[in-house]
Amino acid sequence: MDNSTPAQLRARVALALAIALGALWIGAAFVPAILWAGVVAIAVEPLRRRLLARWPGHETLVACLITSAVLLIVVVPLVIALARAVVEAQGVALWLADARAHGVPVPAWVANLPIGSAQITAWWNAHLLTAAGASEQFARIDTDLLLAQSRTLTHDVIRRVVVFAFTIVVLFFLIRDRDTVVQQLERGATRAFGDAGGRVGRQIFASVRGTVDGLVLLGLAQGIIMAVIFAFAGVPHPILTGLLSGLASIIPFGLVAVLLVALLLLVIQGAVVAAIIVGVLAFVINFVIDHFLRPGLIGGTTRLPFVWVLIGIVGGVETIGLLGLFVGPAVMAALVLIWREWVDSGDIGTTTDEA
Repeated sequence: MDNSTPAQLRARVALALAIALGALWIGAAFVPAILWAGVVAIAVEPLRRRLLARWPGHETLVACLITSAVLLIVVVPLVIALARAVVEAQGVALWLADARAHGVPVPAWVANLPIGSAQITAWWNAHLLTAAGASEQFARIDTDLLLAQSRTLTHDVIRRVVVFAFTIVVLFFLIRDRDTVVQQLERGATRAFGDAGGRVGRQIFASVRGTVDGLVLLGLAQGIIMAVIFAFAGVPHPILTGLLSGLASIIPFGLVAVLLVALLLLVIQGAVVAAIIVGVLAFVINFVIDHFLRPGLIGGTTRLPFVWVLIGIVGGVETIGLLGLFVGPAVMAALVLIWREWVDSGDIGTTTDEA
């Protein structure tokens, strides 16, 4: 039996809060990694259950397989992109050297532009056609600024690699010890907040799962569809452009930027009709996904009107970046659940007798 005095209880609570705040302060840089690991762990839970049904009692093996798969899915495209970026950078450097030595002739696509062709040609002949003109234009590039930006980018890349490595480590343990972690969270939430705490926790998990399905899976499907359309229309690098379309569609209104670039490339090639067809098809596909499929997947799971889902997504991205895509709707779902329970029974902040 606990014989602590009220003063000792208050001191114990204050000490626990101080330790918790100190731990949060020390590990603040890794909070996004932990949240990302939690989001991925929730998203891959159906796969984990299937693998455990096939190999019961092999939690460590299943955690290794899923973590390795996530690692490959992220690292392999990243390595390919970096290798491609190095090749492109070398190509740009060679092109700049040749341009300064010999000038840059007017590209053939300028003549195919529906408007502004004469003006662009005249400016190009005056500023880039000769070696002197090209050297003068390219000399305006601020080398010091580019070097400073490259250092900042390198530092940012290193920091993100460290965070990603920590995310992978945390993800392994979350998948392996998932049942224990969930039981502790449910027990802690129930002890601190009563039955409402458990319900809010389950709603947050469901919201993250629904957001992953509605954003990532539909974004992947949309990217594949757009890649096929781009390939038939003759857009350069259709697979890469389709992949970018899928990634951009995860962010509200993000697809518009990639689509405009693809349409501009078609117009530059003189394929105006193809650009119109691609634009119409992309609009129809995006309209169906954003107004029917995505609201059904996310809103049905989170029990939220899609306008609240949209507020959570946009506000989350604005506040904490890409992680906000998943955290934002989860927070909104928890808020709406608390509001509904308070409106229905008034049990927020009241005891059972008072209700």
